[in-house]
Amino acid sequence: MTILITGGAGFIGSCLARRLLAEGDTVVVVDNLSTARRETVPEGAVFVDGDIGRPETLGKMPALRYDAVCHLAAQSSGAVSMEQPVYDVQTNALSTILLVRWCREQGIRRVLYASSMAVYGNPVGLPVRESSDAVPVSYYGVSKLMSEHVLRLASRDGLSTTALRMFNVYGPGQNLANLRQGMASIYLAYMLKGVPVPVTGSLERFRDFVYIEDVIDAWINVLRRDATSSDVYNIGSGMPVRVRDLLQLLLDASGLPSGYPVEEKVAPPGDQFGLFSDCGRADIELGWRAKTALADGLRRMVAWALKEPTAR
Repeated sequence: MTILITGGAGFIGSCLARRLLAEGDTVVVVDNLSTARRETVPEGAVFVDGDIGRPETLGKMPALRYDAVCHLAAQSSGAVSMEQPVYDVQTNALSTILLVRWCREQGIRRVLYASSMAVYGNPVGLPVRESSDAVPVSYYGVSKLMSEHVLRLASRDGLSTTALRMFNVYGPGQNLANLRQGMASIYLAYMLKGVPVPVTGSLERFRDFVYIEDVIDAWINVLRRDATSSDVYNIGSGMPVRVRDLLQLLLDASGLPSGYPVEEKVAPPGDQFGLFSDCGRADIELGWRAKTALADGLRRMVAWALKEPTAR
């Protein structure tokens, strides 16, 4: 297969590109490198430096017959979205509209989209299912939901689309220099520097953490299908983990004492207090479920970070 990955220099995109190349696929990566480094693009992938939210970037794509597009390019921080809502919507929703139009012009009929748990906001009932009300509390969540609706409109014209609502993805390769996105990676970055960990919001908040390789398994599973029975799937572990417990697991994995200093700060606007996923639809329709225990995944992440100078 020949696959175009937008945002392919980022954490999830680069891991997906690496797996596809290992399986013998042709991979084209496009990324503006705003929150990623050129070095993360795996050897063997064709790289295009550009912003997918600009029409001229799509004109620079190599003239290939693409089997599918994996759309991961995004502004992915909820906090940043509240500070710069126009930028967030332009980067996330506008890029999806432009990409969908380009796919139709190029005769590409398969698009996979990186959606987010942020579309659910602060749900009344837990765990959240794909049928749960989607009431975002951040512009990031709004822009992700907008993009899902753009894809639904496009599917009426024959485009085969699937959105993966990913929960808190973590693991080796995550950008520890980005202190605005990725709860586990942010906390680990401060621990590796040997400074107090600032926690914005209550230690009783909870999240659903899913290991990067499990997430890539889900993407590959969907990508190898011409279509999926549903247009959206939750991709999470299905396990709620309190911030307090995540910190302790990171300390354990890093060999640091339980009394390591933590600074509690006021939660920013648009923060979600707690949610976790029901991934029954992915289990039944895709045969996918997360396999990696959080403690094991964090140990692998810490081991990678200690060996990788660019991680700090």
